[in-house]
Amino acid sequence: MEIMKIGLNGQRLLTKDPAGPEKYTYNLFRALSEIDTKNEYVIYFDDKPSDKLIEQITNGNKKFSYLVLPKTVFWTQINLASELRNNPPDIFFTAVHTIPIMRNPKTKFVVMIHGLEYKSNKNDLSYLYKFKTERPLKYAAIHSDKIIVPSTAVKESLLKQKWGLDEKKIETVYEGVGEEFRKTTTEKVEEVRKKYGLGDSPYLLFVSTIQPRKNIPRIIAAFAQLVKENPKYKNTNLILAGKFGWNFEESLESPKKFGIKENVRFLGRVPDKDLPPLFTGAKGYLNFSIDEGFGLPLLEAMSCGVPCAVSDIPAFDEIGGGFPIQVNQNSVDSIKNGIKRLLDGEISTKVVEEAESYAHSFTWQNTAKKTLAIFENIVKNS
Repeated sequence: MEIMKIGLNGQRLLTKDPAGPEKYTYNLFRALSEIDTKNEYVIYFDDKPSDKLIEQITNGNKKFSYLVLPKTVFWTQINLASELRNNPPDIFFTAVHTIPIMRNPKTKFVVMIHGLEYKSNKNDLSYLYKFKTERPLKYAAIHSDKIIVPSTAVKESLLKQKWGLDEKKIETVYEGVGEEFRKTTTEKVEEVRKKYGLGDSPYLLFVSTIQPRKNIPRIIAAFAQLVKENPKYKNTNLILAGKFGWNFEESLESPKKFGIKENVRFLGRVPDKDLPPLFTGAKGYLNFSIDEGFGLPLLEAMSCGVPCAVSDIPAFDEIGGGFPIQVNQNSVDSIKNGIKRLLDGEISTKVVEEAESYAHSFTWQNTAKKTLAIFENIVKNS
């Protein structure tokens, strides 16, 4: 096959506090640079990236270059669109849910849609926000040449929308778990405990952005009931690591509301290097979210050998491999029972080890190989 020119949207790589979509972009681009020394890549930025970032992403692969396009309010529709029309790549890939309206027919557009979770926030987001979110996503879904999704759950959600999407247009490619997500030493666990002032108390860990669909007030209500009903858990803490998203106030106020303030800690966003020891030191990982497109922290937790309890939603059903405890995320009693089972060690050491091995099979190299194969098939069949 002839050499392809592949354009990559690097806008999200400059986000100050990266969340799931930004981590996906970084890890995918880095893995592509590791596996592909044949095709030519151009990463488009709206500001100058640091030399360190470029080195991390490209691994010194000379087939990768980057271009800084001046930052404007409508960067995608003006500056990026102009560059892609004048110097069209064979493929343009974006993990941001938007593509230019004016496009050169020589370029095939591939968009990665992480999920439609914004729909589960219907009571928490302004009409303007939902309008600004759904309109470009819908346009990108309809007018792209191919859609990549991280799970069959997202694919089915897209097909349920009345957008006229062809099932064959949507490809499922699982995300990967970084090699750094492995069990760490007792010394590193102690270092991270000291860094965040966690003391010697046992703790449960939640890792994700603090926002309404994460169901945190209900989680804290269930945890509070469990601690009050069972004195043996009185020294157990609930640690929540993640940046503050939108409408996070109710979550922050919940420990005081439910009389469990001394047992709950919000750490904010923590550096990625601190996550493996935080996982390793935890009694268990929990996430009782209302909706997820994938849920990478679940796989990261399993990869660190941590027993998990999660909500009974399609994405967790799909990627959990049957290893985590699952509960009804809409029921405080069900969540409480799930937490109790986690603390009581109902997940055996053998199952935890099997889950760990299973999670290790999700690699960014596999994600990159499958993504590159999609690019090749589009160009080959065009």
